[in-house]
Amino acid sequence: MIKFFKSAAIGLALVSSLAHAAPEAPLTPQQRSQAIADIATAFEQTYIFPEVGSAIARDLLARRARGEYDHIEASRELAALLSKHIDAISHDKHTEVAYIEEDQLAVAPPADPATVRQRAAARRARAKAANYGFAAPQRLDGNIALVRFDSFYPPAEAAPFVHALMSDLADTDALVLDLRENGGGAAQLIPVLASYLFDEQPVHLYDTLDRRLGTRSEAWTAPALTGARFGGKKPVYILTSAGTISAAENLAYTLQKLGRATVVGERTAGAAHGSYGKPVSSHLVPMVASRRIIHAVTKSDWDRSGVLPDIQAPAGEALAVALARARAGIARAAP
Repeated sequence: MIKFFKSAAIGLALVSSLAHAAPEAPLTPQQRSQAIADIATAFEQTYIFPEVGSAIARDLLARRARGEYDHIEASRELAALLSKHIDAISHDKHTEVAYIEEDQLAVAPPADPATVRQRAAARRARAKAANYGFAAPQRLDGNIALVRFDSFYPPAEAAPFVHALMSDLADTDALVLDLRENGGGAAQLIPVLASYLFDEQPVHLYDTLDRRLGTRSEAWTAPALTGARFGGKKPVYILTSAGTISAAENLAYTLQKLGRATVVGERTAGAAHGSYGKPVSSHLVPMVASRRIIHAVTKSDWDRSGVLPDIQAPAGEALAVALARARAGIARAAP
């Protein structure tokens, strides 16, 4: 039996815990010009769609040449304006120029091995205290399992927890996954969870194309698992809202298009691309969408369009709708 801990919600930060705050110094014309050039290069070289990345780069450099940024000395203001111009071309919710308070170029003193181990242990402890984003599962009337989770932690941390959780619920007759407040995270956890919702025969879920790394990787369900499977025949419902985003959309879209889950609720946010950021100045980090999902069935993704529910309902009513459907299905299947 897994054990749940009560803790405050935690978020994933863009910045290193080693970076330290630096007073905001005005950008010099040379710093501003170089930052814009570096941002343009990042988009041209790594944005997932080369033609879009090139269009963004040309636009930013043309605006710089026209003097549109000459009046800006504050990094925060420059980040906001550049993000606006980039969004006008990309319309990509994973793409922006982020302004970070901490000095991203600060050189931290080297940590001794003991300190590195302590920090890693503290990070693992925080993840465990947050239950890896999961609320305590519920067994509802009709032998229906309700699992709500609000983020995706990396498998290296969360996989053992997911193995225990899903194995504990394998004997239920229907499963409801509540992603209405899920803000995404590490998509690598999706195959771990999805493996419990299919039988032993491996199922191709999706591929991840990464232009920055020049790689294409496949995601499959696992033929062997720790503990019992829920299996590939009992009903699965996924609850969504307009705030369901990123990796949470990936799970909903993947299972829906494979015919493995019924999505109930609202159309999701429509943010399908994974981004990567490398600082170009002390406070500016271009977050460039360099990864995309290619679903095994649709050969596409949910970017911009979002995941359209099979059963549309206001987010606040989605659970009641799903439970009614699940109980009716269980009743029909009863001998």
